[in-house]
Amino acid sequence: MAKNKVVFIAGASRGIGLSAAKKFASNGWSVAGFYNQKEGPKVKNISWYHLEISDYSSIKKSFEKAFEDLGRVDCFVNCVGIFGYKSLIEYDEQLLDKVISVNEKGAYLSTKEVLNKMVKGSIVYISSTAAQIGSTDPIYAGTKSAILGLTKSMAKALAPAIRVNCVAPGVTNSDMTKNMRPERLQQLIGMSLLKRIAEPEDIANAIYFLASDEAKHITGVCLDVNAGYVLR
Repeated sequence: MAKNKVVFIAGASRGIGLSAAKKFASNGWSVAGFYNQKEGPKVKNISWYHLEISDYSSIKKSFEKAFEDLGRVDCFVNCVGIFGYKSLIEYDEQLLDKVISVNEKGAYLSTKEVLNKMVKGSIVYISSTAAQIGSTDPIYAGTKSAILGLTKSMAKALAPAIRVNCVAPGVTNSDMTKNMRPERLQQLIGMSLLKRIAEPEDIANAIYFLASDEAKHITGVCLDVNAGYVLR
């Protein structure tokens, strides 16, 4: 059990982020769960804070409040992500800016701020199989490719005090998947070796592993959790 350790989780109120928050909390961590639209459920060891991930002033305010309340931060997990569900031709400039701001700019700004408070520990980002093999939504895939580059760059910059890794989920039972065409979803499941969709808990387990001392000799890697959909 990780008593007295603190994790900041952006995008913690639902899906993979909520499963990760519960995983850390059940293992004795104090969790600062950051949400955008709706606060998550009342769970022991989880405190909730509102956050606009693409607004640096919001990040500074929310992280400072969480730091004051919990006293430290040992791990930062960024689970925030949105999907445009469009081809490049279908994207307008407003939606393009929004996806990049949330998925990519938000990761940069939140990391920048958490480093003002984290002395040692770990950072875990969420990338995607879309970054590895492409996607019907090229803007989303591009932002998740940027997360791979950020992971490797920050691993080099922050070693040896802070380990930095990412998880690349495949098709997962989340809000993003619920908005996918049923025939496309079945096609993707059929292309995986395990022939099943991941549950958010499957991804949360990988996040927790990378954050824990079980992975104390791992940094700068992308852990694929995709049922064999992508083999590298």
